[in-house]
Amino acid sequence: MKKIALLSLTILAFMSVAFGQAKKPIIMVVPSDSWCLRNGFVQEFDNMGTPISVPDYSAALLKDPDIRAMITSLSGFMASEGYPLQSLEQELKRIQNESAEMAMMMGKQSGGGIVETPIERLRRTAKADIILNLDYTINKLGPNQHVEFNFQAIDAYSSKIISGITGVGDKISTTSSILSCLQAAVLDLKDGFLDNLNSYFYDMSVQGREISVTLFRYDSCPIDFEEEYEINGFYAELADIIEAWFADHAVSGRFSLDSKSANRMRFNQVRIPLTTVNPINGRETPVDANGFVRDLVNTLKKSPYNLVVGRTPKGLGEVWITLGDK
Repeated sequence: MKKIALLSLTILAFMSVAFGQAKKPIIMVVPSDSWCLRNGFVQEFDNMGTPISVPDYSAALLKDPDIRAMITSLSGFMASEGYPLQSLEQELKRIQNESAEMAMMMGKQSGGGIVETPIERLRRTAKADIILNLDYTINKLGPNQHVEFNFQAIDAYSSKIISGITGVGDKISTTSSILSCLQAAVLDLKDGFLDNLNSYFYDMSVQGREISVTLFRYDSCPIDFEEEYEINGFYAELADIIEAWFADHAVSGRFSLDSKSANRMRFNQVRIPLTTVNPINGRETPVDANGFVRDLVNTLKKSPYNLVVGRTPKGLGEVWITLGDK
């Protein structure tokens, strides 16, 4: 029994040292979709005839001082635990300036403009590893009030829930600060939340993080995924060659081939390293889905394939590869 206990302590100590040496994930705190919807902070967009609603973070931060204070407080709490932060407010300001420039752009041939919603732009440009969704409701009963809250840490790459806190704060007077009540409740539950967060990111540092990759074929492409090529004296379909590339480049060869046909392939749960060496400057840099498939895209452009290949990032954790056009 003593040997088992000693071994357990040794393993825990090793994990603590290993995680301490690893770079901690970048956190961005945002109001949850549910909170934005309940409080009327949404934007309506027409998506090819179908109306869609997306959170309006800018309006929420501008018009609701409570959510702004909550985000600032929670960001400060994560910073005090050693997690680097990306500011939602500053990122939105940067996007606003970028949008003004994009509004001035038009295609050289068609004269068309660039179409992208603010939430799409945020998901495309934000470099946070983990999104911390903040949701809360204030309930009042006579002279007292209490806050029901829900925090969810979500992997920005795979959209998986990593850790969460759900609870109800103590009853306080309606004249007291909800923020202080929420802070106290979070402190009471923080240990389990951070343990889950640390364990998840440690696993990523060893096993790799998950992304998705989808390959499409334009009708202008001269070949499909069933085209055969001779590789090392062996004839194989392009789909099998691409699958072999993922086996060689995914961490420990871990991925799932979700679907395969003559015109489309989709890979899920592709494990990629947290960092890679950029072939352009030789520096070690963080890698996302778009960066991970750079080598595959370059391979398909060369002999014997000689294809026109495009890649379109769909956020940090998903990328589309198109054959036959960009």
